[in-house]
Amino acid sequence: MQMFRTGGTSIHGGKKSIGLDDIIWDKPQNPTLSVMESASGPLPIQYTYLLGSPPTKKRFLTIGISSVYKAKEQNLLKTIESILSHSSLEELQMITLVIYLANNSSQLNEHSAKEIKAKFGEHVNVGRLLVIQSSLASYPPLSSLKADYWNRERMGGRTKQNVDYAYLVNFCAGLSKYYLMLEDDIVCATNFVTIIHNYVNDRKIPWTTIAFSRLGYIGKLYRSCDLIKLARFLFMFYDTLPADWLLEFFHKAKGQENAIFFRPSLFQHIGRKSSFHSMEIELQDPEFEEEFGPSGDFPTASCFTNIPIFSNYVPNNVCPPGKGVFWGKNVTAESFFTIVFAHPIVPQKIQIYTGSAEFNRDILYYGYVEKGRLKIHSHGSQTCLTFQRIGDFKNGRFEMEDRDNDDDIDCLRIQATAPQKQWLRIRKINIWVKNN
Repeated sequence: MQMFRTGGTSIHGGKKSIGLDDIIWDKPQNPTLSVMESASGPLPIQYTYLLGSPPTKKRFLTIGISSVYKAKEQNLLKTIESILSHSSLEELQMITLVIYLANNSSQLNEHSAKEIKAKFGEHVNVGRLLVIQSSLASYPPLSSLKADYWNRERMGGRTKQNVDYAYLVNFCAGLSKYYLMLEDDIVCATNFVTIIHNYVNDRKIPWTTIAFSRLGYIGKLYRSCDLIKLARFLFMFYDTLPADWLLEFFHKAKGQENAIFFRPSLFQHIGRKSSFHSMEIELQDPEFEEEFGPSGDFPTASCFTNIPIFSNYVPNNVCPPGKGVFWGKNVTAESFFTIVFAHPIVPQKIQIYTGSAEFNRDILYYGYVEKGRLKIHSHGSQTCLTFQRIGDFKNGRFEMEDRDNDDDIDCLRIQATAPQKQWLRIRKINIWVKNN
C-alpha cells in the first residue's frame, strides 16, 4: 500500500479495499481532533482516495465539492457534468476537481465513486478528477450543540456540514493557486474558469473571499494559502454558527470588511433536497443569467443579418438547431437578425438571450421581436414579406409564451431600435412549437 503525506495530512491509496473502520487517526485515547494540536500545518486527518491519485503539479484552480447521498434527488453527476462541459479544453488543463464523499457508509461512498468513474473515467485517468473519503469516526461530537443561532430541527446536519467542509478544505490546501467552493447540486456559466481567472488577475485591491454566487457555500473563491486557516476556523466553530455566517466572519477576521460579489453570478442552485435535511427547499440565485433548463424544439432554419460579424461567430452558430453564439458589432437602429424557417411553424414559447456571464455588456439594449409571413428572397438572402411586432427585449432578453396560439409563421426577426456602443452577442434561441 502506498502513502502520500503532505504536512500533517496522511492519505492512503492503492488497490486494496479499505473500510472506514480502518481509517482512523492514530490517537486512540481521543479520536476527536483539536485545532490546537498543530499551530500551522494541516489538520492531521487521514483520507482515502476512491478515485484518482495525488496531483503531480499545481494548477490554477481546485474546485471542491462535499456530497452526501439524497435518496429522492441526486444531482452530483449533473453537477460534475456541468463543470466539465462548461469548460474549454484549455480551461480543463487549469483545474482539479475534488469530490469529498461524506456519507456515513463506506459502501455508499464506493458505490457513488463507481458511478462517477463510469461516466467521467477519462478525467480521472488524467488526474483532473479526484474522489476521496475520510473516517467519520474522527469527527467531533455532533450531539452536544449550541442552539442559540440554529434552527433546532436542522442543527445536527448543519454542524456535520461545517465539519465536512473543514475536512474538504483541509485536503485541498496546496493543490492549486486558488480554491473554489461549490455544492453538489449546481450548474455553471459557460467558461466560468476563464471569467474567474481574468477577474482575479485584474483585481488590484486585496481580498480574502470573492463570491461568484450569492448563495451559501456556492461559488466562494479563496487563495490556497488561506485554506488551512479556513479549515481550522470552520472546525473551531462547527457547532456554534451556520456555515454562511462562518464564511462571512472569516473574511472579516482577515480584514475584508465587506463581501465582494461578482455579477452576474456564475453558478445556480438546481436541487430541491437539502444536503443536510430531508426537507425540500427551493433556492435560486436571481443574478444567474445563463439558462440551464429545457432548450425547446429544433425547427430547421436559416439566419441572416446586416450586423457586421466578428471573427467566425456567424449567424448559423446560434440559428436553430445551432448551439453556438453569434457575435456582431456596430449595431445601429436599422440592425436586424432574421430567422427564416424551412417550414411554417406554430410557436407557443420563444426565448432569445443576448450577452453572457463573461461578456455581460454585449446585450441588445433596445429592440423587439417580430413574427413574419410569406417568405421571399431579397438582396441575396431570405426574409418575409410582412412582419408583426410581438414583444420587446428587456435587459437583453426576450421571452414570450402563448400556449393557445394557432397561427403559423415563416420568420422571426430581431430588430434593433437604437445604436449602441457595445457589441451584440446572441447566445441562445429557444423555440417550442405546437405539434400537429
